[in-house]
Amino acid sequence: MFFKSEYDIIRMGDTMYTEKIKAALAVRAEEGYRRFSLSLIKGSSMPVLGVRLPVLRKLAADIRASGMGEEFLETCDFSSLEMSLLYAYTLGGIKGEPEKLVPFLRKAVYQADNWASCDTLCQSFKQCRKWRERFYGEILSYFESGEAYVMRAGTVLLLSHYLEDKYIDRVFALLAAYTNSDYYYKMGAAWCVATAAARYRDKTYKFLCQNSLDDITHNTAIRKITESRRISGEDKLIFRKLKR
Repeated sequence: MFFKSEYDIIRMGDTMYTEKIKAALAVRAEEGYRRFSLSLIKGSSMPVLGVRLPVLRKLAADIRASGMGEEFLETCDFSSLEMSLLYAYTLGGIKGEPEKLVPFLRKAVYQADNWASCDTLCQSFKQCRKWRERFYGEILSYFESGEAYVMRAGTVLLLSHYLEDKYIDRVFALLAAYTNSDYYYKMGAAWCVATAAARYRDKTYKFLCQNSLDDITHNTAIRKITESRRISGEDKLIFRKLKR
């Protein structure tokens, strides 16, 4: 267990429990890694401590193993990038019905103000795959919010868990229907289109021939497709001709 001997988890008051988590993060922070992370994550209001991802994943597993997973999700204050990532990894392993999981997902989606928190949360939330139809309604509400990172969460949830036969047409319909001028939303939408191309080549080609995406999103999607190792050289040439 992550906390054995040094930070033994016991059932105690919520505030003290959260402080123990923060103390565990603080002693594992690395200044060099903090500077590296800051160079990748810009514009976020969340402080960065410099804790490596394998450490966060192990801590999340230990939190769940201790039986305190839901308590952590309820009391997490998102006081640092690492707390937000720890929340994402912890939530990704929590079992339960959608009625229990949706509030936990929504809480973190609306806290995210950087691509790392947003994407880690959405990619870790594999529970979507068991109840795709139920969570699809939640994702639709993210697009309808008009908030850049909330909408990005919608795109990353789609590309991570909904590129399936039953949903691929709905994925493209959402990307066509909703727009946002924010750079990070555009990149999320482009990433979603490019990921779809690896499995749904013909549908993606048709979408890019006739779509309402802005030029930046459209061209970024094509660039990502042509950079992908999952796309053949011949198809890359075909997609490249669609660039505006």
